[in-house]
Amino acid sequence: MKKIVLCNLFFIMGLLLFAQPAPVKNVILLITDGTSTSLLSCARWYQTYLDSTKTTLAIDPYIRGLVRTNSSDAPIGDSAPTTSCYMTGMPSQTGFVSTYPVKTDHDLVPVDATRAYQPLTTLMEAAHRRQGKSAGIVCTCEFTHATPADCAAHTYSRGKYSMIAPQMVYNDLDVVIAGGTSYLKEREREYLKSKGYNLFMDDLQGMRNCHKGPFWALYRPSSIEYYLESDHKDVPSLAESTQKALEILSQNPNGFFLMVEGSKVDWAAHDNDAKSALIEFLEFDKACQVAFDFAKKDGQTLVVVVPDHGTGALTIGNTKSNHGYDRLSLQQIMQPIDNYKLPLWSMGEKLKATETSEWPDLFKTYFDIDIQPSEIQYLSSASDYSKSSMPKEDRQNNLSMVKMLSQVIYGSRTYFGFTTFGHTIENVFFAMYHPQNDVLQGCPTNIELHQYMSKQLGLTGVLEEMNEENFVDHRKVFAGYDYKIDSLDKYHYRFTAKYKKNTLVFDSYTNYVTVNKKTYDIESLLVYMPINKTFYVPKELYRYLLLK
Repeated sequence: MKKIVLCNLFFIMGLLLFAQPAPVKNVILLITDGTSTSLLSCARWYQTYLDSTKTTLAIDPYIRGLVRTNSSDAPIGDSAPTTSCYMTGMPSQTGFVSTYPVKTDHDLVPVDATRAYQPLTTLMEAAHRRQGKSAGIVCTCEFTHATPADCAAHTYSRGKYSMIAPQMVYNDLDVVIAGGTSYLKEREREYLKSKGYNLFMDDLQGMRNCHKGPFWALYRPSSIEYYLESDHKDVPSLAESTQKALEILSQNPNGFFLMVEGSKVDWAAHDNDAKSALIEFLEFDKACQVAFDFAKKDGQTLVVVVPDHGTGALTIGNTKSNHGYDRLSLQQIMQPIDNYKLPLWSMGEKLKATETSEWPDLFKTYFDIDIQPSEIQYLSSASDYSKSSMPKEDRQNNLSMVKMLSQVIYGSRTYFGFTTFGHTIENVFFAMYHPQNDVLQGCPTNIELHQYMSKQLGLTGVLEEMNEENFVDHRKVFAGYDYKIDSLDKYHYRFTAKYKKNTLVFDSYTNYVTVNKKTYDIESLLVYMPINKTFYVPKELYRYLLLK
């Protein structure tokens, strides 16, 4: 009898084990930066207004719940630490890019003070280095911006592009389609060319004709312009970029990890620019459709769609609709913004460059608005309007032109509202497609979302191992050896160590070392943190000093 029971038990356990979905081959992570859940609703209604047959978004069938997203020490998160958590499993602090936070007296998660400033391995790095998967980044901001940087770079200050750019290059990503031609310096360009990359600088046709990687395609000196003002002839849409990245990355039999960011939803929301935010999100939704279509056809791909945080708290409904809100038609709500032909940011730049006498024509041309004298006077007091007749010291506490413009354009002329120019504390939506429907649901934390993706990739525990192997304080690695660190410039540093006749040299943010003028590639970035004067390097790096 016992034998029968045991046999049945083992049989059931075997079935359960067999029933567990195998790790997915590919992951497409789509991040719509700064997208409040309320913006999701606004965008759906705006799409229906534009085309009455379109009553749902591409992501609607796959929405699974809400994500609690925060920094390590604050409930309202910044893009750098919130996406860092999706990528590394550790919420961090404002400005920190996939880097361990500093302990404070108000942390929301356990923080180990001894690990402050340690680079943290990302899912993209682990899938690329450990599993041989291809890695790709698509975004509309510059490739050095916080969210793309969180995938393949490490720093305590998201604005230090000179530290971030080389890391993105030396991490050997297979596809990068983004803004930022000015941030790819000559040394990095030469490295990419030496590794067989195609480089397309403001060359859309070149990218379209490329059918094999690896390649970088960058457009505009910094970010790609808002879709509302793009002529669509020389820059790709986010959907086209996603399609091209999938074409290249899917050629790897080991699979791929692709991150796609709808970058400028957040930028528009910071300006309280409803029209631009809605259009940027709808363009992002088209990229999501590309991802879902690929995943359903492929059968081995997980798709995750999630914002990193909310921004602005856009609503349909403001003080203008305090009364009679229930009798407003969709036409009444949406029609005013139909005439808005320019992002507020660009309009603000035009206003700052001209005299107030020219403003009425600009407002009529780009917004079909008859601007009032009182509004001109108000806008002319913007803190950054150099042509103002008002002394600068009397304007120093005023808002910038673009933020004052949002109040003029939207405050009394539309039914759209915002509560802040900053980020918000709200939970954000998430959507998923899994080939075996093994999806996360409910209201997980950002840590739990990371853990889910790690499990689906078969990488549970691997990132922690890689942290211990690849990002070790140089003082521990080279204890007992003669070494020095020299500053090459404001952001770059060189490490030199000597042992007997051997001299080991490497530079910050690269992936190779030189021993007696012979170069060796390594499988990790060599990251220097100027703030604590520490190189973080593989723990076995000292062995290169012992080479014969």
